[in-house]
Amino acid sequence: MPEFFEYDPLSGIKTETVWSEADQQMTVIRTADVEPLLDVAKSARNELGINRGDIKQGWWLYASIPPIVQIQMRAKGINISDPDHQKRMIQEINEHYPHLKMTTGHEMGAKEKIFLG
Repeated sequence: MPEFFEYDPLSGIKTETVWSEADQQMTVIRTADVEPLLDVAKSARNELGINRGDIKQGWWLYASIPPIVQIQMRAKGINISDPDHQKRMIQEINEHYPHLKMTTGHEMGAKEKIFLG
């Protein structure tokens, strides 16, 4: 059973630890409630769709990435603050975190179309 370790009210990340007597190892578990963000993203996708008006003005909120997902991406070697990692970050969002997208658009090229006959 996890022991409560820390809660960061700014990021919403809760850190717990689990000690295994058998293995003599401690496991650190980080979690966060991202449900409110998912609701906002879903609403934005439903209301704005691809959001062409903002794209034409030169800005576009593609996705909102909560701190817990930033940590998960960092563990995969993706630094969202590094412009050299942008392509990999967008790919990661499209493949593993599409529910964080604030648009129905698809950055980094059109989504591959699959035709079934």
